[in-house]
Amino acid sequence: MDWFKPLSPVISVFLLITIGFFFARWRKISLAPLTEFIVYLAAPCLVFTSLTTKPLFAADIAVILAGALGIIGGVGLLIWLYSLLFHFYSPGFVLTLLFMNAGNMGIPLALFAFGEAGLQQATLFFVIMSCLQYSLGIYILSGKGGWKEIFHLPLIYATLLGLFFNVTQISVPEPIFKPLWLLGYSTIPLMLVSLGYRLHDIQSLTWGHSFGGALIRILGGLASAYIIVTVLGIQGINRQVILLYGSLPSAVINFVLTEKYRQDPELAASIIFLTTLFSFVTIPVVLWLIL
Repeated sequence: MDWFKPLSPVISVFLLITIGFFFARWRKISLAPLTEFIVYLAAPCLVFTSLTTKPLFAADIAVILAGALGIIGGVGLLIWLYSLLFHFYSPGFVLTLLFMNAGNMGIPLALFAFGEAGLQQATLFFVIMSCLQYSLGIYILSGKGGWKEIFHLPLIYATLLGLFFNVTQISVPEPIFKPLWLLGYSTIPLMLVSLGYRLHDIQSLTWGHSFGGALIRILGGLASAYIIVTVLGIQGINRQVILLYGSLPSAVINFVLTEKYRQDPELAASIIFLTTLFSFVTIPVVLWLIL
């Protein structure tokens, strides 16, 4: 085995994150238009083209869904035990631990580490987590039904359309597919650069429960992923993607949501910062174990 192989995708990902971080030190811009472009145009194109590239079977969808729910269930159990042990509960804490960085970091890592097959499975995982984040996640923060939010996401419609073309085996004409593919692939560097930019902007940090939360997100998430793939006997690319996603740091969007709903944004920012910092070490180890 090539001992340096796991480092290649990690170096590529973190180099782009670092570029975004230092760009934020040099020049201040508004990420709002970039975020709108990613959410409403580039990411849906990535989802659609990824789902139409290679045949996707119902079993794959079921396995990825089981993996996502298994990770959330396992991490949720650890959060409950943590709250009993330390008599602490915060909706912002819960949200930040449940939802990993499935888009900005997960998709590029899966592509660089596993190739096109990994990109397809990671994209499906990203869609599932996005739906849960904008339904269950908003319910956790606000205490009110947030399930309608998922219908405002173009990702849902891009997924349904992509699955339709995949299942019916209808080929998208190349003059249409190529521009959509180019738009979709622009998502990957833009996600990583914007992640680095946002990490630089996080200034208010708190350290109370941040370390405990960071350990639950990364180690607890990985343990939950390992249990689900072992119990269900999941193998191949599905196993690799689920294990990778279980070990990912917290999503930066969690900070935005906790700030919007005023649910411990400083704690969320600290956990995001720590888990991203820890992932410099943990992700190469995880890739070394699964590649």
